[in-house]
Amino acid sequence: MEKNRYYVSIADVSIGIKTDFDVLIGQEGEQFFCRESIPTNIKNDISFNIQKTNNPLIMGNKIFDEDEFFIYETEFGFTRQFTSIISKKPYAWLTPYNEYNYNLSYLSGREEDFKYSKNILEGINIESILNKFNGFILHSSFINWQNNGILFSAPSGTGKSTQADLWNKHENAEIINGDRAGVRNVDGVWSAYGLPVAGSSGIYKNKKAQISHIIVLRQGTENKLTRLSPRDAFIKIYSETTVHTWDDEFQNNILNMISDLVQNVPVYLYECLPDESAVEFLKEQIIKDNKL
Repeated sequence: MEKNRYYVSIADVSIGIKTDFDVLIGQEGEQFFCRESIPTNIKNDISFNIQKTNNPLIMGNKIFDEDEFFIYETEFGFTRQFTSIISKKPYAWLTPYNEYNYNLSYLSGREEDFKYSKNILEGINIESILNKFNGFILHSSFINWQNNGILFSAPSGTGKSTQADLWNKHENAEIINGDRAGVRNVDGVWSAYGLPVAGSSGIYKNKKAQISHIIVLRQGTENKLTRLSPRDAFIKIYSETTVHTWDDEFQNNILNMISDLVQNVPVYLYECLPDESAVEFLKEQIIKDNKL
């Protein structure tokens, strides 16, 4: 059977996907997926072959488990086993056959689990892809204001979306993603990228901007900005970063990347109000910093 081929671009990483079926591309994938013409001159940075299997074979030790997936360590790397929350039975396996090529095998009859772009994006594990290319995922609202990439990072419910919406309303800033940003260092420059995952925000733009500021939000009774030391900035950013605790190389890469980021991008703790005054107060500081 001739494979269907798709090209996915996430944070300027080229991802090739081959499937036995047509992928139904949803809102989250519209700006990230395209159907490849064959032949193609696109060189993929990393590739995934999605195929049916009747007899999956898992070799290795189980080192991590959650309700939805298990992790096995094998001689080729880590295999992710997808498990039904209801039946607790496995139905798919993401297995590397070298560092930049993977098989995503699913049991016959489970095609529905991967025919939608949303499920494929979850299955190929975006944070692991970025980790191979000097990047990671930061829990943050990402806006572009006058070519300044600004990331509002905070735990859920603290006001990331509120501040992004205020900047959009009062300063015409473009919201790139309301809940997640890809963060990458390319040739010594830290940039933020829109991702095809966005929590409940529903904003999935495939755009990027050089990072001007990272703003760690806290709700306050007045507007107060504090420039964080690299040490304190590291702690705040790490706490909002997607990390694979079972993978030492992944974790070391994250530690090194955040250490470099906080040395080169200003990070502020911002206790602020949920109104226009917060925008004006922060804008003054951004303009001041950009003049230095």
